Amino acid sequence: MKIKLLLITVPVLISLSVPALPGVRDTKHNFTQQSTSPNAYFLGANQVCVFCHTVHNADPARDQLWNHEVNDLQTYIPYSSPTLDMPQSAPRNGSLICLSCHDGTIAVNSLNNLPGPEGAGNYGIPAGPGLDGSGRLTSASSAYVGTDLSNDHPVGLTYDTGFDGDFVPKTGNPDLYPDKLLYLGDYVECTSCHNPHDNTWGDFLVESNQNSDLCGRCHIK
Repeated sequence: MKIKLLLITVPVLISLSVPALPGVRDTKHNFTQQSTSPNAYFLGANQVCVFCHTVHNADPARDQLWNHEVNDLQTYIPYSSPTLDMPQSAPRNGSLICLSCHDGTIAVNSLNNLPGPEGAGNYGIPAGPGLDGSGRLTSASSAYVGTDLSNDHPVGLTYDTGFDGDFVPKTGNPDLYPDKLLYLGDYVECTSCHNPHDNTWGDFLVESNQNSDLCGRCHIK
């Protein structure tokens, strides 16, 4: 009986010692709850993931089973600087999927595939001071980026230290820095520094930036 009791109780103790993994449900990207996203939430919405993802009829031009409307024709004022040496183009998917909400031109609840059989449309009723009546982010929201990216970290960059030696060279290994931060292994996009599912480090950073550690993954200073 003692042996059987140990076999039963040990797994319970192990399960109690494992910390809960962070997730989007407890972050401001949970638009279903005023308690998690007080400035931008949607009345009547109860599905957390659907604002970005769908398991059926996803946008074929995106990865990650993308569900949110994206405007590929939207133009942005890019970052510019006399010290910017690497090639810069229009934002790629690694930024467009973020900007589809944060630039304020598309409603946060504008989806390609609503829950159920309805197809495309708007999900829930916009509420909170960071949204206008159509569900778009406004400049009143700290999450608003707009279409003028001239004062933001550049995106759409092809990471190539041949143009600038003040950056950490690529290794060719996607598990090592700086490669693991680059979109598709080559480009600097929003997702290089931000993980929308995890706010452990604040500002949805992919890792801690204490002592500028995250910046130092690419920049040599």
